[in-house]
Amino acid sequence: MAKTYRRILIFIVILGVLMGLLGKKFAGDQYVNTEPRKNTECTLTKRVFDDADVLTDEEEKNLEALIAEKEELIGGDLVLITTNDASLDTMEKLRDYAQNYYKENKLGWDQPIGSGAIYVDDWETRYTWLATRGIVKDRLSKDNTDYIVDETNDIVNKDPYKAYTRLINLIAEETQKSPMFHINISPIWVLLGCLVVSLIFVVAQLSGQVGKDTVKKSTYVKKDGVQMNDKQDIFLHSHVTKTKRKTDDDSGSSCSGTDDFGGSGGSH
Repeated sequence: MAKTYRRILIFIVILGVLMGLLGKKFAGDQYVNTEPRKNTECTLTKRVFDDADVLTDEEEKNLEALIAEKEELIGGDLVLITTNDASLDTMEKLRDYAQNYYKENKLGWDQPIGSGAIYVDDWETRYTWLATRGIVKDRLSKDNTDYIVDETNDIVNKDPYKAYTRLINLIAEETQKSPMFHINISPIWVLLGCLVVSLIFVVAQLSGQVGKDTVKKSTYVKKDGVQMNDKQDIFLHSHVTKTKRKTDDDSGSSCSGTDDFGGSGGSH
């Protein structure tokens, strides 16, 4: 029994060390911009355009300050637009609106129509679109932009200011992460997973000790010799492949970026 407890202790120690090493590995090297803004052709003097009037003046001011901080951190222009435009009644129209606005205003940190992101939220149609370009596009995959849009839309109806603050923070955080390690898992789930693995190991070890020596050599051996019966089980199986057919009712993000843009769309 002492040997069993020693194995359990060794296992837990090894698991803890592996958790630490994996946590450090998955954290990756954070990207931090070191270049000053070089785009002199963009004439926009602000980054928040609340045409839908869902923010207070104080909230707009706070978002402007947050955006200025994050722009310098990642080396990309960040623009937020809210609107009430019934004509933007499809995801494709909203995507084109966002991309055209970006190009017409020559947004970009490093050059006109360069690195950055623009988020448009149409409160009339409830469609949203996040368009990325340059370094931001290169560092964010479709899954990353889907994640950012979904996280924003989950709370925007209840608290637009909180949602847009989260949007800006997530764009910066996801851009800073190493492209190989964009993992969005809560530390609580990691801890619970490790505890479950440890519990399974402990139960397996203890049950193994309890079950020892319950089966003796003579249990299945007759006194007059060993009798072997030849039996065969034949399992016939087939390989079935299923492909999900996308329908108009499918929810979530859709449409891909065009004209050297990346991004994702959603609704709330």
